[in-house]
Amino acid sequence: MDGAHLPLYGGGTAADQTYAFDNARAVQRERLRTLEALLDGGTIRHLAELGIERDWRCLEVGAGGGSIALWLCERASSVVATDLDTTVLSGLSRPNLEIRAHDVMRDELPDGAFDLIHMRLLLAWLPDPAHALSRLARALRPGGTLIAEEMDFVSVVPDPHMPAGAARAFARVSAAHDVILAEHHGFDPYYGRRVAGDLAAELTGVACEARATMWRGGEPGGAIWRLTLVQLRDAIVERGLASAADVDAVVERSGDPGFSAVSPLVMAAWGRRR
Repeated sequence: MDGAHLPLYGGGTAADQTYAFDNARAVQRERLRTLEALLDGGTIRHLAELGIERDWRCLEVGAGGGSIALWLCERASSVVATDLDTTVLSGLSRPNLEIRAHDVMRDELPDGAFDLIHMRLLLAWLPDPAHALSRLARALRPGGTLIAEEMDFVSVVPDPHMPAGAARAFARVSAAHDVILAEHHGFDPYYGRRVAGDLAAELTGVACEARATMWRGGEPGGAIWRLTLVQLRDAIVERGLASAADVDAVVERSGDPGFSAVSPLVMAAWGRRR
């Protein structure tokens, strides 16, 4: 489950966070591509509705696999894509694309430089997302737009058509996933409900919209659970939050078309610099 409890989610963002996923690992590359398959459609719809202008300068923060940065490159004059770990981004090349290693909590950005700033599955990993938003808001030109997308796992429940035992195992394991990411990696699995309010402290005209779907086995939704849980399995079992048998069963079922669960909500919120 950018970056996405999701260890599923997001890219690197701040040097003092204990991010659950390493962009240099092959499994992380696959995870980022799977997230793009799940989330890019909604992200692109929101960005297209903003009406990207050809002369805009855009900033993609925590750019992950880079798919949205490349989409912006086709529409804007300049795109800066940042991440703590640019291993995956380093393979991208466009004349109007700059790739930059950047810590959103510490490294400076030029004031008033960007017409659009976008981030996905980033803020929930930070120890102080409000501080990061304040710094990013200053990097917008007056009237420029910032859009942030964050997950809220309140919606994650198994499909009632699943066999009862499999549904109970998934509920235990998905709850354990949230605990491990929160306690071990500083991730807020319910940050999605906060993102619009945090933007409103810095920006004007703030609006938000949530989207959710069914994540099914044998599809990207099932794959993202598998790619996440194989990395969290040992911590879940060691903490006694779920049994090894339960975790392994959910991982195995993630490829089964009979597996189905409601996705996390993806809360998109946007506003303009005053």
